[in-house]
Amino acid sequence: MGDLFPKPPRQRPRILMHVIDAGYADRDKTIVKCKCKKCGYVSDWLVVDTITEAKRGLPCPKCHPS
Repeated sequence: MGDLFPKPPRQRPRILMHVIDAGYADRDKTIVKCKCKKCGYVSDWLVVDTITEAKRGLPCPKCHPS
């Protein structure tokens, strides 16, 4: 017998880069440098809204090409 409410397919897990350095470029700009633990990619300085947002992880451009 089939399910009345079938579960949607699961998403593939995202590979995230994590913050290795953070700072402020200006009073209004927060910048971070990130590294991917899977492939070892190290980003240039990225402008983000908050450091807390960046600490949650940013998608790796090498592991997740757009």
